Amino acid sequence: MFDFELIFRILVFPGFTFILFLTFFCDWVERKFEARIQNRVGPMVAGPAGILQPIADFIKLLAKEDIEPRNIKKIVFRFAPLAAFAVMVFAMFFIPIDGASVLSTGGFNGDLIIILTFATIANFLLFLSGWASANPYGLIGSARVLTQFLGYDIPLFLLALTPAFLAGSLNIATIVGSQSVFPFILLAPWAFILFILTLQAELERDPFDVPHSESELVGGLETEYTGAKLAFLHLTRDVQLVFGSALVVTLFLGGPNGPVFFGLDWLFGSLWFVLKLLAVVLISEYITCVFARLRIDQVLTINWRILLPAALLSLVLIIALVTWVYPMFGV
Repeated sequence: MFDFELIFRILVFPGFTFILFLTFFCDWVERKFEARIQNRVGPMVAGPAGILQPIADFIKLLAKEDIEPRNIKKIVFRFAPLAAFAVMVFAMFFIPIDGASVLSTGGFNGDLIIILTFATIANFLLFLSGWASANPYGLIGSARVLTQFLGYDIPLFLLALTPAFLAGSLNIATIVGSQSVFPFILLAPWAFILFILTLQAELERDPFDVPHSESELVGGLETEYTGAKLAFLHLTRDVQLVFGSALVVTLFLGGPNGPVFFGLDWLFGSLWFVLKLLAVVLISEYITCVFARLRIDQVLTINWRILLPAALLSLVLIIALVTWVYPMFGV
């Protein structure tokens, strides 16, 4: 039987359409916030206060001429950007934006690992995008992407286990439900800070943006991309930011949990989720604006010598607290 509610949730809310416009809105918030820090006005022409500028930029790129260099791996070059975008949107379907994931109410045990794996697959597809372009700058940029995300995936996975241990489950719905009283940021604030820093590197944002440092690599893996392909590469990056911020909200800030009025759980749940997500986006953008780009050797050193040992210590500490300390206080 045709399920209209499921189709609506997949295509409209909280599915594809909502995720797409939320991504554009977060892009606009980033631009205005960064402009304020740098004493600029930011977007101001397309729409009220320039709110339609991200959409205008996307449409402009779609209308640009699509140029393909010689000697590229054509199939990978053409479809990797679109595939990366599709994977990230599908990963967002598992996030309970309005209190339930798009595809099911309670998800399934282990869906936390699944969405982290989807993020890794999307990064690998971005690596393939640069590799397929047959450009030396694209190859170097894609090699840096591969080196960086493979390294930072390890502490990211370890830190994501902190809320899993606190909730006693790898199920996202259970993790969110366990934060109805205390968000996990209060029980493990150090893990929240480490997760934000690791996510910043995983998203290749300043000061960890060496894969596409324009002073060295022109445009990195995007150097040879134009038109619609470049539009989807940029959109994938933006969706990755929204996904990473949504993951922080889900794991540490209680997801859609918050005061509900008039019995409108889905409305106020979605509102609280979006507000928390915007707060995480602003934290990420503040780090981007304040810190200068690191060298590639510094990026690797921070991962293997600082964040990875810190993530292991964090995991050991949370296991000890969950086993011996928190039960004494009824947590």
